[in-house]
Amino acid sequence: MFRRFCRLTIALSLSLGAIASTADARGFARAPVPAPITIVEAQPPALSDAQRATLKKILAARRAKNVKTFRDYARRGVYPRNYITNGALNVWIDGDGRMCAAATMMWKSGAKALVRQVAKDDNFIRLADVTGGPLLDWILMSGLTHAEVVAIQVPMVGMPERGIELPVENLEDWRIAADARLRAVYEVTLGDLTKRRAASLDAAIDALAARPDLVHRLLAQKAA
Repeated sequence: MFRRFCRLTIALSLSLGAIASTADARGFARAPVPAPITIVEAQPPALSDAQRATLKKILAARRAKNVKTFRDYARRGVYPRNYITNGALNVWIDGDGRMCAAATMMWKSGAKALVRQVAKDDNFIRLADVTGGPLLDWILMSGLTHAEVVAIQVPMVGMPERGIELPVENLEDWRIAADARLRAVYEVTLGDLTKRRAASLDAAIDALAARPDLVHRLLAQKAA
C-alpha cells in the first residue's frame, strides 16, 4: 500500500512538472509585445534674448527698406497690365516689363536673379501658395510676414472685353480704372503695415526661428 502511494505521488509530481515545463516553454516561445514607438519631432533651438534682439534690428531695417520701396512703387503708379484673362490675375512682370509690387521689392533688395527666375518659371505665381524654396527664404528674411507680402501682391483685373479690339478711349478708361483700383488697395495695405509694425516684426522673428539656417545666415552677415 505504501509503495503504491509512493508510486502515485512520484507520477503526479512528474506530470505536474511536465505541465509546468510546457507552460514555461509556451510562454518563452511567445514573441514579446513591442513597446509603442513615440515619434518626437525635432524642435528648432530657441533663440537667446541677444539673438532675438539682433534679428529684430536686422529685420526692422529690411522691413523699413521694403516698405519704402512698396510706398514709392504704389505712388509712382506704373503697374503691370493683365491682358491675359477677363478676371483677376497675378502678373509678376507684364509684356512691357512692368513688375508687380512684390517683384519690385525683391528687385530693389538685390534679389534680381530670383525675380528673373520666378518670371521664367511661373509669371503668374501666387505668393500665397509658396511653401518653400528661395521665394519663401526671401519672405522670411524680409522683415515682413508671409501674409503681408501676399497682401502686397494684389492681382490685376483684366479687360472685360478681352479679345475684342476696343476703341482707344475705352482702353484708356480701363487702364485708368485698373490703376486707380490698385492704388487704393495699396494705400490701405500701407496703412496696415504701419499699424502692425511691432506685432509683425515679432511674428517675423518667430517664423524665422523655425529656420536655423536662415538665422545663422543673418547673424553671420551682422557679425561680418
